[in-house]
Amino acid sequence: MAGERIDILFQQAEKAALSGRHDRARRYVELARKIGMRYNVRIPQKYRMHYCRKCNSFLIDGVTAEYRLNNGKITVTCMNCGNVYRHKYFNKK
Repeated sequence: MAGERIDILFQQAEKAALSGRHDRARRYVELARKIGMRYNVRIPQKYRMHYCRKCNSFLIDGVTAEYRLNNGKITVTCMNCGNVYRHKYFNKK
């Protein structure tokens, strides 16, 4: 049940962020993370790259985040706090 609630909160965060309510989207992400920690449930893989772990803001390309491809890595920069994340990127040949 906690996993379903986390999924719903991330969907609501995405809707709020796209409509310009970044404060509300940040709150939804914060609640989802708290539920995950309380019930020991992991955040689904599809949402892990879509929030900042430092300031809890929902990351949208060009609005609250900057995504770059560099030497086999995806570099995500949060525009709110300036935190940088690097993820592996595999080019399928």
